[in-house]
Amino acid sequence: MRFLMVLALMALPAQADDCVSGKATRVSYSDGHALTIIQRHGDDLTYTQPYDGGTDAVSKTHLMLFPKEARFGARMVENRWTSRLPNMKDLKPGYHFDIKGTMKSGQGDAVSYRNEGEVLRMEEVKVGTCSYPALVVAMNTYLSGELIITSTNYLSPELEILLQSDVVLISAGKRSSYKALAVQ
Repeated sequence: MRFLMVLALMALPAQADDCVSGKATRVSYSDGHALTIIQRHGDDLTYTQPYDGGTDAVSKTHLMLFPKEARFGARMVENRWTSRLPNMKDLKPGYHFDIKGTMKSGQGDAVSYRNEGEVLRMEEVKVGTCSYPALVVAMNTYLSGELIITSTNYLSPELEILLQSDVVLISAGKRSSYKALAVQ
């Protein structure tokens, strides 16, 4: 009997020990950037990431989808939302949102800022040998009424981080993509 238990344990996938369960504290992405989560408050997340000049950028977001503020050295960008931001529990396939607010950079005037989109489906995203369920969220971002970014984001409800994002910067005609390579 003991021999059968040992065989059964050996047959279990080894990657289960490497997979994160619960909220992530650090994530590294395929484009070279990495985030270290320094605080969670409800669905708000504050994290650091390396920035040019050897300092860290500090960002606060809601669900990693809706920016609240970011500091890059002496530069500050602040988003003030006038619409209610969704909670993680709101985000289910078929959920639509249209969230309005303002964005202010440094000493400049605040300009209108808007995110609208939809939760499309749940999809498995592989990170190394681990698979995590992720909500696929399609978003459009508007600044002063002009569409500036379209994106498809893969948000893990379990880890509470973005696992992947595919972005198009409209004015530059530039596409970029990043995917989580490692999660802690």
